[in-house]
Amino acid sequence: MLVAVLACPIQRPPVPREYYDFRAALQESVADTAVAEMEGDPAMQDRLEDRLPDLAAILTTDSLVATLDVDPFLWPLGSAVAAVLLKTLDSEHAGGRVRSAYENPDGQRLAVDAIVIGFGKSLRRLRVGEVERPGSAPER
Repeated sequence: MLVAVLACPIQRPPVPREYYDFRAALQESVADTAVAEMEGDPAMQDRLEDRLPDLAAILTTDSLVATLDVDPFLWPLGSAVAAVLLKTLDSEHAGGRVRSAYENPDGQRLAVDAIVIGFGKSLRRLRVGEVERPGSAPER
């Protein structure tokens, strides 16, 4: 009996369907916030672009915020992301099941993914914005 119990994978409750609405809201809020923080700061934009693969490997939102906080270029994003997380968790997109899912490892991983996707969207918006301005080209 013990062998059978040890051989079974750990079953976690599935992430509820409404968590995906929360995740979409988090992506957009992070994208908007990151654009506001990084606009006019090409060094921060370049640093974020370079760090995206590292950030995508992080498993919890607390670790992600802590990683941003200690980076000399990205530290403004740490507190901004923490504020966006709190605001989104208190929004209409986050009922009791969403908050419960957010606390489990799968929910944390999905939240980190949403934040990283939001960062990617913000970089794309900033880069496209630079290209669309008459007479300017993206700086690198």
